[in-house]
Amino acid sequence: MIIQQSSRQGIISGADVRVDRDAARDAGIEVAQAPRQGRNSARAVGTIPLSELMAKGSRKFDAAPVEPDDPAVILYTSGTTGNPKGVTLTNRNIHFQCNTVVPSIIPFTHEDRVVGVLPLYHVYGLANGLIACVNYGACMVMIAQYSPQNLLDAIAENHASIMPAIPSMYQHLLTVARSRTARIPKSLKYCVSGGAPLSVSVLREFMTVFETQISEGYGLTETTSSVCCNVAGDGYKEGSIGHAATGVEITVFDDEGNELAPGEVGEIVIRSETVTPGYWNNDAATGESFSPGGWFHTGDLGYADEDGVLFITDRKKDLIIRGGFNISPREVEEVIMLHPKVREAAVIAAESKRGEETVKAFIVLHDGEEMSEREAIDHCEENMAPYKRPKVVEFVDTLPKSATGKILRNELRGEATDKRLVERER
Repeated sequence: MIIQQSSRQGIISGADVRVDRDAARDAGIEVAQAPRQGRNSARAVGTIPLSELMAKGSRKFDAAPVEPDDPAVILYTSGTTGNPKGVTLTNRNIHFQCNTVVPSIIPFTHEDRVVGVLPLYHVYGLANGLIACVNYGACMVMIAQYSPQNLLDAIAENHASIMPAIPSMYQHLLTVARSRTARIPKSLKYCVSGGAPLSVSVLREFMTVFETQISEGYGLTETTSSVCCNVAGDGYKEGSIGHAATGVEITVFDDEGNELAPGEVGEIVIRSETVTPGYWNNDAATGESFSPGGWFHTGDLGYADEDGVLFITDRKKDLIIRGGFNISPREVEEVIMLHPKVREAAVIAAESKRGEETVKAFIVLHDGEEMSEREAIDHCEENMAPYKRPKVVEFVDTLPKSATGKILRNELRGEATDKRLVERER
């Protein structure tokens, strides 16, 4: 789908495919050929190896002039709620994120050592990791190949002070800490979790084991990453995403676009200079996502309490409606994950025999544990209202996830279809 949205004509081929480049050039078709693997392999089109850049690069640097509203990068969404969309982030978006939003969430200094374990093709690792480090002159410790032990070693060896990571990484570090006599580094001053919801049980245990505090952040590709964070210290509220960051307006709308009172659940909407101007070559999607007044509709459901602290309850599309009641899958998942045998859980809407929506839970157990469907349902019956309890439980080895650990509910629902085939003009 990403390729189909491009206005350029081209051929992407494997390393051993013969392509008539002269004929392609005459036809106005660009050719991108995958490189062979290995040290002496061909380089990917349009790239420069880091080693060559460091060896031949000049210490003199002249920044290229750009306009604030020129596109700086186009990042494609993960497609968890539909086809991927190209999010246009401008120089203004990135400058505002780094110099206004980030310092109100993480107090970066040039003395910090930041763990670079997130993919740099994702807005979280790019904006709140790489670009923030360059902006503040901090050191980034890159993890060449992720594994929980590699991450733990890198934190200890480099005395890392800041770690932006995703929930599964915090869970993996806890697994290593539990299973072996590993030295637990105590240098981390600030840990930020984002990209997907972090379970309360993991948050509590990690803070105890590593003697640090995790601040749970919230943001989207469309907002150049973080727009608010449940910052450690005074005012920290477990399970929330905190207050809006400096320079960001966040409120909650109902389906008619009216602002809701504290405690009422509706759609989270955002207005700020850190919000994208729109989707690349997709005016329809841009129009659907913005309402009058410049409010960006996130598609996330939540509420603000009396103190203005925000809580995310779920994705608007993921809401389960059963017997007239709205059920948040995340709320049910949190209860299931409080069981000591459960490692992960995902909840979706399933169809009952009468054709109505019912609650289905997918559960991943800790290694070596066993659990029956009845045991899981009994646990839920003891901890939640009757209409929220799962009627069906399926035990699985893993849950399908995006690159940032976000559960792909469309795959669990069976909605996933292969969108990779190129459409032909007829």
